[in-house]
Amino acid sequence: MLSVTLSEVLEKMNLKKPSDEGSLNFELSGFSSLDQAGAHDVSFWTGDAKTETGLAGNAGGVSAGAFAGVTSGLLFVPIMFGKFVVDGRTELLPNVHFVCPVDHPYHAMVTFMREFVERRESFEPTKIAPSAQVHASAVVEGVVGDNAVIGPNCVVMRGASIGAGCILEANVTVYPRVTIGEDCVFQAGSVIGPRGFGFYEYEGKRRMVPHLAGVRIGNRCSFSANDVVAAGFISPTVIGDDCHFDTFVQVAHNCRLGNNIMMASQSGVAGSVVMEDDVEFAGGVQSAGHLTIGKGVKVAAKAGVTKSLKAGKVYAGYPAEEIDVWRRSVVKLRLMGKK
Repeated sequence: MLSVTLSEVLEKMNLKKPSDEGSLNFELSGFSSLDQAGAHDVSFWTGDAKTETGLAGNAGGVSAGAFAGVTSGLLFVPIMFGKFVVDGRTELLPNVHFVCPVDHPYHAMVTFMREFVERRESFEPTKIAPSAQVHASAVVEGVVGDNAVIGPNCVVMRGASIGAGCILEANVTVYPRVTIGEDCVFQAGSVIGPRGFGFYEYEGKRRMVPHLAGVRIGNRCSFSANDVVAAGFISPTVIGDDCHFDTFVQVAHNCRLGNNIMMASQSGVAGSVVMEDDVEFAGGVQSAGHLTIGKGVKVAAKAGVTKSLKAGKVYAGYPAEEIDVWRRSVVKLRLMGKK
């Protein structure tokens, strides 16, 4: 849990303070993407008002229609927004305690995360349930629930939580800020919660994005050998209940997967993908980032998903299209090739 005052943040980051001394003691207790931020959370807005990325959880995006409903304790906004802000307040954002115009909102958020989250965060102490089985070669610094099994050479870092009945077979690594539900199975080599592959440009340099929001996994999920689930930036990567992943599957940072998801070997989703319930990816399917895969979608092997997919449809090919259209296209191309 984060615990810092608005005054401390503004002073450390050399930002303008409000004249109202009373508001400086306002407590900030968390951080989140703008579409999920609470009254005491720190968040940011880049000026992007695209509906799709805003509602799909893109870090920093916000839909134009939802703008009036934004809630936050401290919100970094573009400097051009400053003309609407007086002493940290604006009528456009009535539910934000302090609006802070800055040159680069994304960089301001990263700076905040590194200074006040990464460096100061404390985790729950190690706790292993008496009924859990932990191999002598495993390193466990986090929390392990009842009847869980931690196999040879597994690492459960401080700040990770393994639910009751989970099995980590061998050489599984679980990073801080990862919460796993009950009765999940992780085969050898699975890695849950590493930093996502994210960079941004600031002052002519490419800089790494800290991914400090971790991963949340539901109940009864299974992960095969060498699967990777990356941590989210300011909102966690989320996987629902009863999801199953074959070998070498990649789930990137900030993705939100629903329930009953199936992904076959070597398939993957890029950052900030929303995958609704009952989706199935065949082997080798790859999805670009910031897309929504509708409920019940099935995608055939080796397809490449480049745009959001409508619920209940079956897709194939590259770029992925409805499978009947793809089949007709393939037949026509073959006939043309024979002429």
